[in-house]
Amino acid sequence: MTMKRMLVMFLMVMLVAGSLFAMGCEPDEVVEEPVDEDPVDVEVVVGSKEFTEQLILGQIAILALEHHGIPTVDETGLGGTVVVREAQERGDVDLFWEYTGTALITHLGYDEAITDPQECYDLVAAEDLERNGLVWLDYTPFNNTYTIMMRQADANELGIATLSDLAEAINEGVEAPEPGEWTFATDHEYTIRDDGYPGLQELYAFEFADVITMDLGITYGALRDGDVATAMGFATDGRIAAFELVNLEDDLNFHPVYNCSPVVRQEILEAAPQIADILNPIAAALDAETMSSLNMQVDIDEYLPVEVAEQWLTEQGFIE
Repeated sequence: MTMKRMLVMFLMVMLVAGSLFAMGCEPDEVVEEPVDEDPVDVEVVVGSKEFTEQLILGQIAILALEHHGIPTVDETGLGGTVVVREAQERGDVDLFWEYTGTALITHLGYDEAITDPQECYDLVAAEDLERNGLVWLDYTPFNNTYTIMMRQADANELGIATLSDLAEAINEGVEAPEPGEWTFATDHEYTIRDDGYPGLQELYAFEFADVITMDLGITYGALRDGDVATAMGFATDGRIAAFELVNLEDDLNFHPVYNCSPVVRQEILEAAPQIADILNPIAAALDAETMSSLNMQVDIDEYLPVEVAEQWLTEQGFIE
């Protein structure tokens, strides 16, 4: 072999070696193509109750899980508390966001309210897992407790800031604001729950002149428009501020805390444990101000729950 050919071959070898080195490989290493992870062998049925906050939370879960390659079935807006819970216990729903106080009183049958968020969560999470095979993931900072509302102007005029003040006004015959009697708008569920109106009136020792049941979303507007003097709502609802309403302080601590958690059937979480890693940081980011804002975007600005959920998840960097 001539000196010239030997020099050419040497240069070619050096070029190849240099290219491999530039790629971070030794000359004898083989560069492998990345391998896609195996798809998740589970389909998660996501349910929710039928009011705004639940619809938003359901879409948040669906979008986040789908973004991470976990297929879902949308069963949001399924019905009231009992309907969705029974569907989960049957295995028809795999995941939905539930409130700690609701589980404590309604699902687990406790009589006494717990007002400490961590204490309530710890008890509910332990018992629901042991008794029902349901896993409670991390809970939200927001506490969407039941609230009794008045119009802000009426409450200020009558000096009513607490439920005890309201009970005293009713019992002493103070003239009611519009419509002229102490009427109360609520949904049907609250009239029969252990942590609802029956227990409330017993503890505070008063009774409204009339209890008017209606769809939950209508109570806020009925109060704003003067159709009733008081109404039941949820503390994080965006319409409270938008309609110039006020939450009366539950000064005797009747209502339990209602922090919210994604609740997953144990067998589903065992099949896809990454669900916890996906949803726990999301729950931690949902404080009261955030949840109230998301609710307002649906109820006042008339965006769809899925639009609000997608925008917030994207802004927070949970999905792209």
